Amino acid sequence: MSAFEQDRVLARLQQRVMAEPEIAACFLSGSYGKRREDAFSDLDVALVFGTDSSRDLAWENRKYFAQLVLPYVPARSFDAAQVRPYFHIARYSNGAKVDYRFESKTSLAATAWDRDIRILKDRDGWLAAYQAEAAQAVLPQPQISAAGLKAVDDRFWVMFMDVFRLLRRGDWQKPFTIYLELLHFSLPPLLRALPPKDPAYVGLLAASYGRDPHATRKHLAALLEAYLAARTAVIQQHQLDFPVDTNFEKGIISIVNRKV
Repeated sequence: MSAFEQDRVLARLQQRVMAEPEIAACFLSGSYGKRREDAFSDLDVALVFGTDSSRDLAWENRKYFAQLVLPYVPARSFDAAQVRPYFHIARYSNGAKVDYRFESKTSLAATAWDRDIRILKDRDGWLAAYQAEAAQAVLPQPQISAAGLKAVDDRFWVMFMDVFRLLRRGDWQKPFTIYLELLHFSLPPLLRALPPKDPAYVGLLAASYGRDPHATRKHLAALLEAYLAARTAVIQQHQLDFPVDTNFEKGIISIVNRKV
């Protein structure tokens, strides 16, 4: 998306929120809030309503609102409840991506994520107090419980060996979907629980899959090593009481090393 298109989205967005009397305040967070945006930045938009009920009413028309921001640009959008409640993500056909947070003044708690914001609308000066409160908030530390890590770990070993076994057969098509599920279930919790600068974090980013079963098995061996390093780092970082089934893991590692 070019800077011109970003400016166009911002201009249209501000016109839209100024025309909506129920929107008490609107601000940008993320890179736009920090004034660090570039030509590839998404727009993180908070729409703040006076009450929960007015927020809920606006939420019912979220897709329509997203389309009204750029009425002549086709858009696809969806709810992202897994990220946060009342969160709607829109992608416009000009390349723009806008994340819409529907909030209310009565239930929006100040967080450190909103320390730096760019105000587009502030009907009664409420955002000044909110921003001051957010500036005092502390960024939450990523957390994972021993039980949560155990759930990840159990599934990792089972699905990992499913993929490896099928690749040993010479089949690269059938295990692909299992491989995707393995990554989806295992990697995000570990990545969220580790600082991005941790070497174990970086090691998890080398996911690879191809039509050559032998090459993919070699990658799986590297992925297993990266997973174990990340799991160790998470246990240490979060001081988890996590029992490792050493005999089981030694057996699996032995098979992998012999069959790569």
